[in-house]
Amino acid sequence: MNAKERILTTLSHREPELAPFAWGFGPTREMSAVLEKFCTGKGISWKKLRELSGDITGVGPGYTGKMPPGGNTSTDLWGIKRKKMNYGGGEYDEFTDFPLAGFESAGQLDRYPWPDPLAYDYGNFRQNLLSNPLVKEKAVNLSSGNPFEIYCWMTGLEDALVNTIVNPGLVKCALEHITGFFEKKLELSMKEAGDLIDIVFIADDLGSQNGLLISRESYREIIQPFHRRLTSCAKKSNPRVKVMFHSDGAVFDILPDLMDAGIDIHEAVQTDAAGMEPERLKSAYGDRLCFHGAISIQSLLPHGDARTVRDESARLVKVLGKNGGYIPAPSHAVQIGTPPENVFAMMEGVLGKERFEEYLKLSEI
Repeated sequence: MNAKERILTTLSHREPELAPFAWGFGPTREMSAVLEKFCTGKGISWKKLRELSGDITGVGPGYTGKMPPGGNTSTDLWGIKRKKMNYGGGEYDEFTDFPLAGFESAGQLDRYPWPDPLAYDYGNFRQNLLSNPLVKEKAVNLSSGNPFEIYCWMTGLEDALVNTIVNPGLVKCALEHITGFFEKKLELSMKEAGDLIDIVFIADDLGSQNGLLISRESYREIIQPFHRRLTSCAKKSNPRVKVMFHSDGAVFDILPDLMDAGIDIHEAVQTDAAGMEPERLKSAYGDRLCFHGAISIQSLLPHGDARTVRDESARLVKVLGKNGGYIPAPSHAVQIGTPPENVFAMMEGVLGKERFEEYLKLSEI
């Protein structure tokens, strides 16, 4: 099996001959530099090794709209302002302005300058995919948006969550605008190249370390209809496509509602969060839901020794991958401070010693 076949087999709830592997959000920029230096010291190209080992490639139409200015501060297409903050080992973007903060009416939202879903190069999207050799070899993942998360970023998390209780109509109106953008973008992307897409990716963080950010009732009433619109849009163009949904945190209780919205794959699988034990997830939902992630970037990768990382990665393949339905991957972006030896140990645990060493040999400089 090639990479694409491994992914499609496991997503059909059948065990592939060899375990698949994906990088998910991948290492951060700073961690990538650490891995590149580590690999170079071993005579290995980190770029080649990452490309060889990952079974999924991400795609999307090119943006043709006005690009926000760079530098220390920036404003994205939603009007969200960010400032680069140094934390010692690198930089992160901190929100400095919430453009919907204080909005109280649908009229205010209707007058807001929302981004244009037509500002993308759909005309060349298909040809760009066909000319990309990775599209033939790997499973193809098209990102489709994060409507509630965008609303939280535009409003501020605390006010956004409060509004789901005191002003749910306002939240629905905002989600109508945001989802409308993503829905149109997805529709046009799938119209051009839907037959080449294997996975459509949706994201909305719904969990904290210990529980849900909102109640299941609020999710069903306010957010689920918009998730269902995106999953329906994806599957209308390509019924065989699988929809992957990213959420961090303790989301065990809401997984049935996500499946009801059309979700096929739960991404992240934050096993450090309350109630997210791999055995529990597989037993409760493994016959209906696939999993992507689970290799903890919060505890295992940064704090375990290499042997523990290797053994636990292999164990997760056996637990979550029984009868298919599991794509091993880091649970989120691998952070600076993670020993690079542990990243190698994770790969060996998933891929097996023989295949991992083969990839190392193929990646020699």
